[in-house]
Formats: sequence, structure tokens, C-alpha cells
Amino acid sequence: MAKKNKELSDIELKAILTNQVRNSIGYLGGELSESRRKSIEYYLGDKLGTEIDGRSQVVSTDVSDTIESILPNLLRVFTASDKVVRCDPVTAEDVPLSEQATAYLNHVFYKQNDGFTLLYNFFKDALIEKNGFLKIYWDENESVEHETYKNLTPAEKDALEDTKDEIELVEEEEIVDEVVKEQQEVAKQQAEMQGVDISEIKFPKPVLYNCKIKRIRKSGKVKIESVPPEEFLIDRSAKTIQDANFVAHKVYLTRSQLIEMGFDYDEVMELPRNEDENFTMEEEARDRNIDGYFQDEPTDKSTEKVLVYESYIRFDYDGDGIAELRKVICAGDGSYILENMPCDSAPFVTVTPIPMPHRFYGRSISELVEDIQLMKSTVMRQLLDNMYLTNNNRVAVMDGMVNMDDLLTTRPGGVVRTKQPPNQVMQPLQAQPISQQAFPLLSYLDTVREARTGITKSAQGLDANALNSKTATGVNALMTQTQMRSELIARIFAETGVKDLFNKIFELMVKYQDKEQIIELNNNYIPIKPTEWKDKFNINVVVGLGTGSKEQQVIMLNSILERQLQAFNLQGGKEMPMVTLKNMYNTLSKIIENAGLKNVDAFFVNPDIGKQQMPPPQPPPLTPIEKIEFTRISSEEKRKMAELELQNRELQQKQQDMMLDFEAKLKEMALKYNTQLDTAKIKADADLDKLMMSGNNKILEQAQKAGNLLDEQLKGLNGNQRPNPEGSGSQPIQSGETNIRE
Repeated sequence: MAKKNKELSDIELKAILTNQVRNSIGYLGGELSESRRKSIEYYLGDKLGTEIDGRSQVVSTDVSDTIESILPNLLRVFTASDKVVRCDPVTAEDVPLSEQATAYLNHVFYKQNDGFTLLYNFFKDALIEKNGFLKIYWDENESVEHETYKNLTPAEKDALEDTKDEIELVEEEEIVDEVVKEQQEVAKQQAEMQGVDISEIKFPKPVLYNCKIKRIRKSGKVKIESVPPEEFLIDRSAKTIQDANFVAHKVYLTRSQLIEMGFDYDEVMELPRNEDENFTMEEEARDRNIDGYFQDEPTDKSTEKVLVYESYIRFDYDGDGIAELRKVICAGDGSYILENMPCDSAPFVTVTPIPMPHRFYGRSISELVEDIQLMKSTVMRQLLDNMYLTNNNRVAVMDGMVNMDDLLTTRPGGVVRTKQPPNQVMQPLQAQPISQQAFPLLSYLDTVREARTGITKSAQGLDANALNSKTATGVNALMTQTQMRSELIARIFAETGVKDLFNKIFELMVKYQDKEQIIELNNNYIPIKPTEWKDKFNINVVVGLGTGSKEQQVIMLNSILERQLQAFNLQGGKEMPMVTLKNMYNTLSKIIENAGLKNVDAFFVNPDIGKQQMPPPQPPPLTPIEKIEFTRISSEEKRKMAELELQNRELQQKQQDMMLDFEAKLKEMALKYNTQLDTAKIKADADLDKLMMSGNNKILEQAQKAGNLLDEQLKGLNGNQRPNPEGSGSQPIQSGETNIRE
């Protein structure tokens, strides 16, 4: 008998979650936190802790100098072009969409999110603190708007509700549409005049609507956040984020933020406040010198901070024997579960400049230079102290033979009183200069730092001797060698964290971006729908190269362009399968991009667009024989056109005669109908006189209404005009007015 599956209870889930949190890397300080704290302090140039009062306390800035030298090269690699990522089509049918997907993917990263700042924080955290982290997720927003509409037709009211937005009708008022009502009455009268039975015709209700609605707009976008390294937790056995059984984002959130995220108000307000909120080692090192580092207690409960763990844990929740990944949000060290739902993957990516095989955390650039900074700081302090002692020598004196106050008061022209000749009671103690040993040592330490990091004075533009005394070829070779380390770091970043970043962005767009978007592509605005791009592209990061390599690329591209021009001239200036205008345009585009100019269209026109704007080619001139044949054909065409025009005129004349005959019959019918109305009117007036004489008020009112209705019919007929029965003119016949006095 098969064992029945059983889901874990909340108590079991809390126990598993608490155990994973406490056994994760980075939970409560530890060696990792201590290492990152040390790196931050070295980068900021904080004191070393070995300072002595009255002695030099200078600190070298090698860590900061090295990182700030590497960072610009890395950022230039990824931000020199608008296209940090490229979507390569899987099949030939996907080629037209690849350019659209590439443009939109870069738009989401750079325009919808601050791509440059994100990359800056991402890389800098990695260079200083081993690993940098980003969080990518779909951010669903909801906005409420109150709107008022007046005099809406039924169709307009239905169209108002027929939207993708959620509409809630707050207030509705029906009013009579007088215009439609009058039009319906006129239509009924005309139908009766023509003998048309309208009893089975249902006229729409002549109403208008005044509405007050509440519109709830739901929108979403890809959101990217920089995660401080101390807020990221991962299980100790993990090698990558993808294969980790536990990943979490540890963060302090206010109760207000939790309510805005959609959690229940009562549940959030019952969460315990984090009484033992302590800053981590990294935060203390980062914010130590900032005013207001320690803040007062919040007075509003909504601003109280609560410890929250957004965990992604892989375990057998449903009891089927297979571990699934679930997103569990809990507060208070796993004691209060706010959300528990399945998910596809953890929304985190990471980079490290020096990956360590078979280990999640790598090494930072700071670690390579910290001991160099410590040694240089020590040597510089000793050198400065030695120079102070050299300039202010110590003096040996005979006790009681020298006025100590005069000796200790050092001023220009000062007098030292002695009881014996100065050379007998005073002897200067000369300090041994150490500059001859200190400066070569400092130079050696700089050489060691350059060898470890690849950042040299030449690459920084600080070594004037190297640039002036060496040939251009030698300098280029030297700079190429020094750039290899930076290019390696850039390649590592591109193939790991940056590629994972854009893959996650693409997955979120395909999954959630169901609304049509408008993007600009080649100066044209085109509609796109990312949900149709699934399994159509491969994401590749476009990693540019350093300055020297870019120059080499430009040289190579110019050489290619020259060969293309030669081949194009050999083709007689015509597009052949070997070289086309599109090929040369692509080469020119690459040259413009490597020059750091983003808008290629400002310099060259895309041949595909140019062909669309060019007028159609003119036909070749006619030969004499072709001219004779063309003249014959033209004469025949003119004759046919004349016959068609004559037939058209005859047809128009027939239509005109039919219209005149129709109008005559219509006037005859109107004359007959008006005569009948006049007779009825005369009879009605006589009956009214009789009723007035009899004094029957009820019947009088009915007759009055009938008379008024008859007047309206007379007025409405043919624009308040009727044909003269005698045919003596077009003067209007004034309808009679019946004045009733009681």
C-alpha cells in the first residue's frame, strides 16, 4: 500500500527554516564578516589600530587606489555601448525579432532601471568584499484613480468598462436623452406617413449616464536592486546560487513597508519588534564616520523595524519524496511565516573577481593589497618619524648645568643658559637617517602590488618616465600586458553574474510582460510583445575590450572597410553577393561604436531605410518602334475612355430624371396629406367650440391635447412649410392656433 503524501506543518516548516538560517554563511558574523569588515576599513583608509600618540599615524591608500583604478576600466567595458547584451536568434525565422529583443532588453536595464549605478555597486562590492550581489524580480504595482463622467451613451458606458483595468462603479445616474427621444418620435411619424408598420420594432431606450468610477490600474516591471553582501545568506555546502538548498535575503523592514507589500495589517502589527537590532560588522565599518549613525527610537509603530528573511529553500514540502524550491517569507528569526509558495529559482546573481574552484565565495582585490598597505603604512610612519627626529635632534645634557626650560623652548634665536661651556655640558644625539633604505622598500612594495593586481603606473598614466623614454610600440605592449588582468576580470564578470542577470531579466519579461510595449528602433517606434519570445533567443553579453584593444579593433575595421571598398569598386559599384552596402554599413557602425559614439544614424544611413525612402527607378527611354506602338495604344485607350465617359453621363442623366420624378410624387403625397390635415383641423376647432359651450373640462383637456399634437404635425411637415394647394407660389401656409380661455 502506497504511503499517503503529507504536507509539512507550520511547526515543522519553522524548525527547518530556523535551522537553515542559523547554519548559513554570514548569519552571525564569523570569519567571513570579519574579513569583509577589514577590507572596508582598508579601503576607507581607517586607522590600523597600532597608532602611538605623538608618532606618525599616516595610512597608505593602496587598496583604494587599486580598486579605483580597476573600476573605470571594468565599467567602460560594459557601458561604452548601449548594447551590453545581445539576443542571438535560435532559428532563421527569429532573426527579424532579435534586434527588437536586444533593444528592449537593454532598455529595461538602462532606462527602466539605473543600469550604470547597479553595475557600479555590483562590481565595487565584489572588488572590496569578495562577492557582489543583485536581486532581480517582477515588481507588481497597483494604483487607484477616481474618475467622473457625464452624459455617456450606453455604448460609451460599455466601452468604459471594457478595459484591462479593474473598474468599480461607485455611483450611477440615468437621465433622459432628449435628442435621441425626439429623433425616435420623428422616425415613428415618418414611418406612419409612409404606411410602415413599426409595431415590432424595438427602439433603444433614450438614456444617458452620469457615472463615478474607481479605476484600479495594475502594472508591473522588472526591478533590480543592489544587495549588500552582509544581507545575503547561503548554505555552507553551496557552490553556486543555482544548486544551493538555501538562499535568503536578511533585511530589516518597517511595518509600513510590509503592509505596502500586501501582507495583512493585523498580522504585521502583531509581529514582534526587533529589540536586539544590531549593526553588522560591515555596516559599522561602512558607516562609522557618518553623522547620525546611531538613531533615536521610532515613536510611530508603523516605522518600527522588523527582521525579515526572504528565503528560497529546497525541501520536500508535499511529501512526494522530491525536493522542490519554495519561497518562504518569515519574520522574527523564522517564528512568523508570512508567505509560503512554490517558485522557479532564487532571484539573485553574484560576481567575484577571483573565483575559487569548488567554493562559493572568491577572493577580492582588496585581499591582494591589504598586507601591502599595512607594510607601506608602517614604513611611511617610520620614515616620517625619522625625519622628525633628524630635524629635531635629541640632546644629552649634564644634569644641573643647563637651564631645561631654555632647552625645551625651541624658537629661532632662542638662548639656552648653561653653567659651563656648551660643548662640555651638551651633546647632540644624531638620529640615523633611514631614507636610503625606506624609499627602495616602498618602490619594491609598489612593484609587488603591480604584479598582484596588474595595475601599473603606466596604466594609470602616472609614470612619466615610462611614457617619455620608451617607444610607442613598447608602451603599447606594456599597457596591453597590464590590461590583461582587468580584461580577465571583465570576462569573468560577463560570463557569470552579468550573463545570469540578463537571463533572469529575459525570463521575467517573457513570463509577465503580457502588455504590448512601444520601443524606438532605428528612429522608428515599433510595437513588441515579449511573451512571444520564449525559446527564441540565446542571451550573450557583449564585452568590450580595453583602450589598446579598441584601437586595434578600429585599425582592423578600417582595414576591412578598405577591402570592402576595393571589392565594391571591382563590382562596378553594384551590390553583388560578395559585398553589399549593408556589409559596409555594419563595418562603419562598429567603427562608430568603438569610437565611443552611440548614435550611428547620426553619421550614416542604414541602407535598408534608405531604399525605402528612395523613389522608384525610372524606366529606360523608348525606342522609335516602341514610340509608334505606344502612340497607337494611347489612341485606342483615349477612344475607350471617351466611350466610358459618355456612358457615365447618360447614366447620371437617368438618375437625375428619376430623382425629379420621385420629388414630384412626394410633393403630390404631401399636398394630399396636408388637405386631409386641414379638414381634420377645421372639424377639431368646431368640436372645441362646442365643448367650450358645454363646459365639459375633462373632455376639453383631451381635445386641447389632440389639437396641440395636430399643430406639431403641421409644423414638422416639410420644415413648417406645405405646398400651396393652388400652386400659386411657395409661401408657407400658417397653421392655425387654438386659444382656449376658461
